[in-house]
Amino acid sequence: MSPTATGLLAPIGAELDEFERRLRDCVRDDLGPMSEAMQHIINAGGKRLRPALVILSSRLGEPPADDHVYALALGIEFIHTATLVHDDLIDDAETRRGLATIHAMLGSNPAIIVGDYYFARGANLTSSIGIPRIDEVISATVMTICMGELMQMVTKRDLFQSVATYDSKIERKTAALLSACTYCGAIVSGLDEPRREALRRYGSLLGMAFQMADDLLDYIATEAQIGKPVGADLRQGTVTLPLMYALSDRHTEGRLRAVLARQPLGDPDYAEVVALVRESCGVEQTEARAREFGERARAELAVFPESEARTTLEALCGYVVERGF
Repeated sequence: MSPTATGLLAPIGAELDEFERRLRDCVRDDLGPMSEAMQHIINAGGKRLRPALVILSSRLGEPPADDHVYALALGIEFIHTATLVHDDLIDDAETRRGLATIHAMLGSNPAIIVGDYYFARGANLTSSIGIPRIDEVISATVMTICMGELMQMVTKRDLFQSVATYDSKIERKTAALLSACTYCGAIVSGLDEPRREALRRYGSLLGMAFQMADDLLDYIATEAQIGKPVGADLRQGTVTLPLMYALSDRHTEGRLRAVLARQPLGDPDYAEVVALVRESCGVEQTEARAREFGERARAELAVFPESEARTTLEALCGYVVERGF
């Protein structure tokens, strides 16, 4: 996690340290090849945004059992990691955060098994809490994520897809799991349904803002910052909001279409697309839309009294948007 995020989450620093300890203990207990594969992913680091959301949301109600909070945070983090293993395989990505991906190290078949195992491991942990509603939410969320992945696959290289289609994909692929973090965190802390729903909406809107900002980083960051080649999304055929806006900018539309019409595209072509997106309105419009979703997320917290947890959740609305801008 970046120093900025670490400072932001200082109020739950001890809990995140304990989460990290339990995470490594869980992985260490697994069979050798499975444990080694997951330890590789853990060593690559990560934002730990999802466990942080679980912990912070659980602080907005009555103090829950620690074991329930950590089981929920660990379960969701394992599910998230499983989606990354499968995503990397589908995209044939060689690296993540600067380290080799599981399928690049072990091959496609082991990567599928590792991903499947940690989907199940995550569900097993969340079910250990013993609250059926959490089981319902988690299983529905995994189904939603899979549908989002399928939507992304069938819209690959579709330069003419609508913003509504883009929203629908990222709502399923990213926002759904963040929404599950905050909603289930509300459940373990005994919040009533209206406040659970407020946190569900908060998580979903935060996830939308997060993914828009992440998609923009793919065009404006450096390879060192994001741990993968700039323009990697487009190389994999994924059309995201910055490019969509750039294709509607009269100053860049024609030149972009001319470059994208070349087949097959080579490194100089991808570099030219990135440069044109940076030149277009796509950067500014994507920033603005990410901020709009961040502010909408922040507004959902108004139903909660002032507290350190609420303040931190509010600050996350700015962090997820501004981290790369």
